[in-house]
Amino acid sequence: MADPASAVPPPREGTASSSEPDLPHRRTREAALPRVEGAPPRALRSSFDLSIDAVGAMLTAPAIGRTAELLGITGIDHEELLAVIPRAIADPAILAAVTEEANLLRTAAGLDVPEAALGALAVRDDALQARVLPGRGLVPILAHLVSTDTVRAWHTARGLSAEESWGALADLGQQMRVHRLTYGGLGHHTLGWTALNWAGRLFGLGRLQFDLHRSGREEGPPRWVIGTHIPATGPLTPDAVDASFARASTFFTTHFSDLATAGPQAPFGREFTCTSWLVNDELPELVGADSNLGAFAARWSIERTHPGSDDAAFFVFHARPPYDAAAFPRTTRLERAVADRLRDGRGWLLGTGRLVI
Repeated sequence: MADPASAVPPPREGTASSSEPDLPHRRTREAALPRVEGAPPRALRSSFDLSIDAVGAMLTAPAIGRTAELLGITGIDHEELLAVIPRAIADPAILAAVTEEANLLRTAAGLDVPEAALGALAVRDDALQARVLPGRGLVPILAHLVSTDTVRAWHTARGLSAEESWGALADLGQQMRVHRLTYGGLGHHTLGWTALNWAGRLFGLGRLQFDLHRSGREEGPPRWVIGTHIPATGPLTPDAVDASFARASTFFTTHFSDLATAGPQAPFGREFTCTSWLVNDELPELVGADSNLGAFAARWSIERTHPGSDDAAFFVFHARPPYDAAAFPRTTRLERAVADRLRDGRGWLLGTGRLVI
């Protein structure tokens, strides 16, 4: 048997080890360590699969509530999730599906590791969930809870502290909060997003998130670049954004310095990209150049644009298609700007921008 941290070497002095759950499987240490590929590590691959019995034991261990907290699950999501776990795992088909997806998530983590394709299982999962709870996303949530061992071992191999590691994975709770705002209940529908967390290439560093990905063909010879993302976690103040970029520069040059390549581009760790509905050259005028959002948009050199009406509807109004733009609230300058363009057919453009700090 193995717990979410059983394959992770002991944390270095000064990390947040005291906050990690002490599950029975951690104490038994029966599992083999993941296989490391490359030096510096390019990937880690699990050397075993979790059994159905192991997953059931992990989900019923006293520390599962603490594990949920470390993964960012709080408030009503935490309360409702813990309440439904006994009913969910009492169903053999649900427990088998959770085990399957947990093993997909923990197969490997690293630079070129594909994300687990949990979305392909969503129809089956939703049908199973209907046996115990209306909605969607319960099966993958439970799978995430018991599948942190490989990605945390990858983080440790790359020198991340326990705090940085759990901070990256705490995005699960944020995605569950976004789901509740969108659909009104416990769940998780942005499965590809947290699969990227569990693949080990997405990190929360202050106000912003950053991912590692290879550049596209339109950006010249393939190389590793740092993508920027804006979670809905509060004001996007210029000071917080500056601090996040500074932290990211230090983080990536410390933990991923081997990804730097020679060439005319800015040094690795100083160049950032962002594809977002907020990277829009009209935004400073629409909401004010001195506003938080206007100042953020103005940072970027926009290289290309794409249709982005559905992105704007989701991030501003928590609405997924089909939606009625005429029914959107128009309280703030941002809401009025987006709603007017979606309603009158002009739509919204998202941009891909570049920033060098």
